[in-house]
Amino acid sequence: MAILGKNRTLSLYASNDNLRHRLVKFIAQFIPRNERCTCNVCEIFSGIFGNAFWHENVSSTMHQWLNKHSLSKLPMSAFPHLRRICTSGFIVDPKGKNRYMIHPERMPLPTLYISGGRSLLVTPETSFLANKFMRLHQPEFHHKRVVVDGFGHSDLLIGEKSCEKVFPHFISHMKLAEERVKKEVTHCKKEAVLSWDGSHDGKGASRTWIDLLFFLGFIAIFFFYLIPDW
Repeated sequence: MAILGKNRTLSLYASNDNLRHRLVKFIAQFIPRNERCTCNVCEIFSGIFGNAFWHENVSSTMHQWLNKHSLSKLPMSAFPHLRRICTSGFIVDPKGKNRYMIHPERMPLPTLYISGGRSLLVTPETSFLANKFMRLHQPEFHHKRVVVDGFGHSDLLIGEKSCEKVFPHFISHMKLAEERVKKEVTHCKKEAVLSWDGSHDGKGASRTWIDLLFFLGFIAIFFFYLIPDW
């Protein structure tokens, strides 16, 4: 990171970069990676971050949009934090302290983990461990893990066939979560009805008369003490 200087945001289209930034981009283009691209912007990005997707899964239109708009500037200041996470083997804060995994009870929700079968950047093992963690600490919720063959990392979301092979898993999981919420709401309504019905049994009627007599007695005391001439 020291080679970047104070400005840690690379501008991939700037022609007046300083020597430090030009050197970083030059080196990034020659770092080995899974596949090459004829676009210099894509080559620099892949050299710095690694191949984010398999090109065969991404349309030419999406590839052009990524290079022209999404990847015009690369913020590099997060790399020290990412390095600490990678060396720790789990999520830590920027100072390397374990602050996120110590309270699993704060995550009472269903989860879905989707990984690409062709390992890129993040291996399928990460989703396996995350799913195992939630099953252990939140077993009453539905947790599911899916590995989609032929996909890498970002192409799971931006791939041309994602709508057919990936997003149906999101939709089905959300439907299951909605059904669970509906069941819980229905259950709460039934309990409320039963509780209301219980107030009308013999004991409930007695309590109602006692409350009424208490209220009338309070009114009588109020008039007797506060309005002596009444």
